[in-house]
Amino acid sequence: MHPLTEDLSKLNDQELFKKISDLTNYLTQSYRLNNYNVVGQIHMLLDDYTAEANRRHQKTLEELNKKNESLGDLIQTR
Repeated sequence: MHPLTEDLSKLNDQELFKKISDLTNYLTQSYRLNNYNVVGQIHMLLDDYTAEANRRHQKTLEELNKKNESLGDLIQTR
């Protein structure tokens, strides 16, 4: 985890994806300017934000699967 990463649990999904979009744009600009020190820092921040997004998606999938146990059977049989 990057030391400058804020508490990501306080962000709603829209804010989280906006930050990911902003960081991706900053990363592109840093590559264009050949500023590889900044590229490394942005990658670490971006990893934290995408890991949080993935964690939230996984949690949502688990909740949906618990609500509808038959969904898991349908997916496995096809």
